[in-house]
Amino acid sequence: MPAMQPGSLVLVTGASGYIGAHIVKAFLDQGYNVRGTVRSSSKGDYLVKLFENTKGKFEYCIVLDIAQEGAFDEAVKGVDGVAHAASPVTFAAAEPSELIVPAVNGTLGVLKSLQKHKRVLPSYMCSLLTNTMPHSPTVGRVVYTSSTGTIVSPEQPCPARYTEDDWNLNCVRNCEIYGSKADGGAKYRASKVLAEKSFWKFLEDEHPNFDGATIHPPLVYGPIIHQCDNPESLNHSIAHRFWPYLVGGRQQSDLPDGIASFVDVRDVGLAHVRALMTPNAGGNRFLICSGPFSGNDLCVILNERFPDIPNVPKGDPSPERRKEIHSKLNFMDGGKAARVLGIKYRPVEECVEDTVESLRTRFNF
Repeated sequence: MPAMQPGSLVLVTGASGYIGAHIVKAFLDQGYNVRGTVRSSSKGDYLVKLFENTKGKFEYCIVLDIAQEGAFDEAVKGVDGVAHAASPVTFAAAEPSELIVPAVNGTLGVLKSLQKHKRVLPSYMCSLLTNTMPHSPTVGRVVYTSSTGTIVSPEQPCPARYTEDDWNLNCVRNCEIYGSKADGGAKYRASKVLAEKSFWKFLEDEHPNFDGATIHPPLVYGPIIHQCDNPESLNHSIAHRFWPYLVGGRQQSDLPDGIASFVDVRDVGLAHVRALMTPNAGGNRFLICSGPFSGNDLCVILNERFPDIPNVPKGDPSPERRKEIHSKLNFMDGGKAARVLGIKYRPVEECVEDTVESLRTRFNF
């Protein structure tokens, strides 16, 4: 597809989420106009105020239930590209269907709405618009926010090397066999696998006038800009793998606490922009991974940059020990996104420092 130019209108679903808000910001900062879907006017109004001074213009529409038939019919009208980030994120679902149904139906719903409401113009207008407008009169690409959960199989021996060619199918089988008794993580990962599978199958079977790309982040850290009034509302990665170290919830005996890989949320947002504007990104999956990360790394950085935070485990700062810990973790290769999308990943020190400053600003600890 031709590169989508600034000034185009992009639909970002799930705009009020941790990652979704950064996707919106990344597009606005590049001069794109954004329509975000939210579940309430209060969430939408928060974003309007947050983005009132950005380069592009922001508007929102309310989608109460992404699994409902035709939920995105109004949202897609007039857009030039889509970043679909709306999907339930929890490891506490009672039944796999609680996550699978909205994840799959929401993804297919966006694609079906685009087909239903695609703009068909007379040939003379198409010729005129091609010569005078900075963007195509129809949607050219949909970028879907997937996860490394669709790539990495937790049941496989560690360490292992993963690329975009890998698929995690164990979690789907796990849910089929155990149902409600399946592990919470397996339920979530199954929803992401089945939603992404449905995304690619739709493009293959329906041959729409747009193509697709998928973004696969691992654990995501970085500044919080979305509406988040208390620690209980933090995104899963920060709530379970970051926040406990700041409030005395981890001990030295818990280390090294191997986590595998991380990425800064700002790099995830930019990856969506690049995936939508880069012509040869269509048809590709992109692992967005900055590098290996462990609880030990976090503690070392916290003690170095924030010595005033009490009760942080000391960790082991020696390069040899940190390298040894990394060698035992799964490796997720984010090189393709660096090559094709031009992503230059933020270093772990910057990511940790900015995450802590953001949390301190909000929660005054």
